[in-house]
Amino acid sequence: MAKHKSRKPSAATDQADPRFVPVAAAFAHSPGFSLMESTSGATRGLMLHGKSFGMSSHGRFILKLTEERAAVLVGEGIGKPFSPSPGRVMKGWLEVTRAKADWVALAREAHRLASAVSFGPKAKRPKR
Repeated sequence: MAKHKSRKPSAATDQADPRFVPVAAAFAHSPGFSLMESTSGATRGLMLHGKSFGMSSHGRFILKLTEERAAVLVGEGIGKPFSPSPGRVMKGWLEVTRAKADWVALAREAHRLASAVSFGPKAKRPKR
């Protein structure tokens, strides 16, 4: 008889940033919303109709906004331009750095922008 090793609780629980839980919960019942998670659980992505509008990765909270809005938030000290690798800055993406920033409110703003883009004049509307 083969022995089965008991599985430990998922590492995802240990590595996910607890500040992201209410963010994901805020969109749980929104049409077109999905939550993507890396195998390790350290990275979670906010998706709207298959397009990313934010993520939590290794303690960082990153959102897709307009370039103008991201610049305003950088100027206010809320965050900094998101750089996925040294020397590469992604336009319109903001890495939230202020410890007491309201992640849910900022994510709602990114979601609204993603919704506007998703349903812009050239965008295809999802089938109902």
